[in-house]
Amino acid sequence: MTETNTPEITPDDPRFGLAQVVSSMRGLIDGVAIDQFDESTPCADFTVKDLLDHCNLVMNRVAVIGNGGHWSEVTDESVAREDGHGEAFGQAAHASMHAWTDSTKLEQLYEVPWGELPGGPVLLTYTAELATHAWDLATATGQSLEIPDEVLHGALVAAKMLPDEGREDPEFPFDPVVDPGPDAPVLLQIAGWLGRQVGE
Repeated sequence: MTETNTPEITPDDPRFGLAQVVSSMRGLIDGVAIDQFDESTPCADFTVKDLLDHCNLVMNRVAVIGNGGHWSEVTDESVAREDGHGEAFGQAAHASMHAWTDSTKLEQLYEVPWGELPGGPVLLTYTAELATHAWDLATATGQSLEIPDEVLHGALVAAKMLPDEGREDPEFPFDPVVDPGPDAPVLLQIAGWLGRQVGE
């Protein structure tokens, strides 16, 4: 049997930041009340419930990709639920971390909705997306959220691979970049790059 390469995860490992963001997201999900499900969020396409379903979709896709499957195996319909989002997210998060235990996967190529990338950048991009959605959820539900800058620097680099030009096109999935300033927390820099209104 081939031995799995499982060194200790350090802060510069993309799995480290993902785990930190996932932990923060789980806490936020557990803090959502059912009577908040129909509230709007900073992501114009999503209500709070839509956002909870979407975060479960993202987490399940991370697991499926890490296990060698195709991201399209996870659909909106397959993750939609009426309640129990926190437990479902936790299960998907556990599956995701297990799927990416082997560090050699960080160098392998994977197909994702935006192209074909090595596993490391794939995880950093999903970390940026989940961090932004954590900000969306915290803002929509009145919860506090702090994610240390040092675990998000790689995710910010990944987010900025998304061009800032052409966002006036209605087919482009993100609003124009909002710059919260160079001294803003990295979380807000990521959310702003993905079009959230994080400026003063």
